[in-house]
Amino acid sequence: MNWRSVRAVVGKEGRHLIRDPRSLGLMFLMPTIMLFLYGYAIRLDIMHAPIGILQESQDGASNELGARFTGSRAFEVVERYADRRSLADAIRRGRVWAAIVIPNDYAHDLEAGKATIQLILDGTDANTARLVRNYVLALVNDYALSQAPSAAHIEIDNRTWFNEANESRYAIVPGVIVLVMSVVGALMTALTIAREIELGNIVMLRTTPLSRNEFLIGKLVPYFVIGMIDVLAAVGAAVLVFGIPLQGTLTEIAAASGLFLVVVMCQGALISVSAGNQMLASQLVQITTFLPSFLLSGAVYAIGNMPPWLQYATLAFPARYYVSLSKAIFLKGVSIFVLWPAIAALAALLALLATLLYRRAARLDLVT
Repeated sequence: MNWRSVRAVVGKEGRHLIRDPRSLGLMFLMPTIMLFLYGYAIRLDIMHAPIGILQESQDGASNELGARFTGSRAFEVVERYADRRSLADAIRRGRVWAAIVIPNDYAHDLEAGKATIQLILDGTDANTARLVRNYVLALVNDYALSQAPSAAHIEIDNRTWFNEANESRYAIVPGVIVLVMSVVGALMTALTIAREIELGNIVMLRTTPLSRNEFLIGKLVPYFVIGMIDVLAAVGAAVLVFGIPLQGTLTEIAAASGLFLVVVMCQGALISVSAGNQMLASQLVQITTFLPSFLLSGAVYAIGNMPPWLQYATLAFPARYYVSLSKAIFLKGVSIFVLWPAIAALAALLALLATLLYRRAARLDLVT
């Protein structure tokens, strides 16, 4: 072992890192970002879960049980519904994760020693639904014991909508499509333009009549086509292999996926022209696309369980909106027009990223 040669290589690599302070800074910053994201985003308990309550009778016993849910730290009663239709609509639109129905004869049955309430769960996130059910069961049992430890019993009739089998794959597979699209949309787009800059091909393009718009669109179109093929393959696998029913239409899934794909492609291209090299571009894509898509989109971990400041931070990431669109169309059959707030948010992000990309490309004078 020639240690003199080793020292020479170490010195050379050290000087290379110092000449690229952005990559060096990101190497120190990435572990910190990952630590905070994993520490705050992954929560396996329930805090302030949004629920709704339907009291079919306004007697004292029903009011007292409803007050128990209102006073619990685990739940947040976002609304008290007057009828089952409005309650069902709230669950279908994702406004609440669960609903408690206290029937007309609840007080009479409780006096007789055995009462029944209904729990309706949104099964699009099977893990969260199980957690909510367990917390409701614990709260109701504690309440029943406080009423009459020797006699009172409250039975919970629970129904899981949109996933009656309570299978985790029903929730995970539609959400994981966002990760598949991020690979093609953000990473591959980010690397392709950075590669052109590294190899010096941009200089040669300046001698051609190619305009800036033509260059950017020409770079993005092939990856858009590949991305849409991947989406169709993922949807086909979800339905045919995993047995997940497609409640909405393929056209609506394709429209939502196409919009999201263009957004992440613009994001990848913006990272690419800003980074200037493939190594830094891939690291930035990891932080701004993959980690948020996995942790902050709601694909695996419910956004409502995160701290409030992190819930607001998720609004900046397009994956959050696509996951809500994908699950609502795929599992609930909700029309894309009903989901217009998520569509509008993606359209706003697209306009912002496209503007930044165009201006950044102009500043770097990539092409004429």
